[in-house]
Amino acid sequence: MTKIYFKLIAMAVALMLSVSVLIMSSYAWMVLSGNPAVSGIQVAIGGGNTILVAPDVKVVEGEKVYHYPGYFSDKMNFGANTNYDYLKEIGGLTPVSTSNGIDWFLSDTLVDSELMYANLPSGSENIKKGNYIYLDFWVVSPSGDYTLRVSTGDENPNGGSFVVDLLEPVKNGEAWNLAKPEGSAAAAIRIGFLANEYHADTETMLKYKDTHAYNERYTALRGLYSEPDSGTVYDSSVFTIYEPNADFHPLKTEFEGQYKATDYKYDEDHPYNIQSRITAQLKSSWISGNEGESSPIEQKFQTAIYGNDDIEESEIMSYFYGQYLQGQIAPYISKGDFIKLNANLSDEKSFAENDLAGATNDVYIIKLEQNKPQRIRMFIWLEGMDIDCEASAASARFAVNIEFAGASEKNE
Repeated sequence: MTKIYFKLIAMAVALMLSVSVLIMSSYAWMVLSGNPAVSGIQVAIGGGNTILVAPDVKVVEGEKVYHYPGYFSDKMNFGANTNYDYLKEIGGLTPVSTSNGIDWFLSDTLVDSELMYANLPSGSENIKKGNYIYLDFWVVSPSGDYTLRVSTGDENPNGGSFVVDLLEPVKNGEAWNLAKPEGSAAAAIRIGFLANEYHADTETMLKYKDTHAYNERYTALRGLYSEPDSGTVYDSSVFTIYEPNADFHPLKTEFEGQYKATDYKYDEDHPYNIQSRITAQLKSSWISGNEGESSPIEQKFQTAIYGNDDIEESEIMSYFYGQYLQGQIAPYISKGDFIKLNANLSDEKSFAENDLAGATNDVYIIKLEQNKPQRIRMFIWLEGMDIDCEASAASARFAVNIEFAGASEKNE
């Protein structure tokens, strides 16, 4: 049995968590500051006719909540879709911890299993206790059955999967330069995908069929998840954790270059083991310049600020990454490879070239069945139990890109 891999989806996750309003294009990034307000989210997904994507349409009628897909297409931008307007109001991320995407540990005694500390708006008093992000979207495969994975996406110069700390503008005398931040959020960030194969009920399907977005090829809807404060938990969901920068430990330098597993020993009543669901990627970094030359991103920065003496100091970061680069930083990033086999992950391990691949083989998000729309719930959070999650990490600014790839199997 041979696995045939190919690009299905290119997703650039665009969460802008910053006090400044930024202008972004189809590819974007995520910024975290100590006291941020969300100014917009944009996600661009492209897959031609192989994989199509759609926004999640949520309709509430009395106590009944319906979820079904909007129009499927080869690209989607969350920021341009009114169904995701709530993301523009989200406050800052606060470190939390989860092993299953259902139980969120905010402290030793406070556990959130009903999404009560998710997507909290700026100004909410509960943000200090915990805040993480979730959103739903749909994927469908019109041409066959495939598995869905997070990938390096080497064929896409503007895509690929990575998380990096954003370089910060600093002023030395009259000159501006880019510098590494004092803290690092890149090592503590996690992105999770909750997926299951539960089918929507007949009533939901009838609602979907009554919309202009319905296509008669789609005979069933898959994926059921909890609603905030509903009391209903779908505990058989599969939760895949994307751990970028798995060998990057800026605050615990004794493990630099090695994989250090996050310890999930909450207490005796919650003995979680996440080993089998991690897709781990080695450190991604900014591309360096040739000997004696500044890096490509530094050269771009100098070009951006040349002659723009009227830019306020507080606006330089927003201007450079948002208006000038339009959020497209992937061409300046050297993306880390994925650990080929999840089974090879072990504490304090270094990896050789034959341990690496463009995606993790034995961990995937979901198996897509042809013409069966699948709802996926995506989470973004700062892993509070990561060894690098400290106060400085929580206030750092970072960028996130995600690209999906799929695989099919055939006999030779």
